[in-house]
Amino acid sequence: MDPEMGESDNAWRPDSRENMSELTHRISLFLQMLVQHPEGNIVVFTHGVFIEVCIHQYCPQALDNGRKRVYNCNMFAMDCVSRDGTFLRLDNAHQI
Repeated sequence: MDPEMGESDNAWRPDSRENMSELTHRISLFLQMLVQHPEGNIVVFTHGVFIEVCIHQYCPQALDNGRKRVYNCNMFAMDCVSRDGTFLRLDNAHQI
């Protein structure tokens, strides 16, 4: 786990708009932090763009390879696959 990623999203800066590279980096930090939790089922609340980029990066078929969008208040379920505490991939992403 990246030591700079805590329970708060310290990678997000309220004083500047992040670019796509910064957003994808923040998503990877978040997923790595997520797999460190011992709970089997975790609910995540976030903005549409964050989850859309996350799904597009790790499970693009769930968004018809970019032809579908994610909007605020959409709900998705997915499996976060890890091995030995390291994030590997997202599986079974689908809108519910």
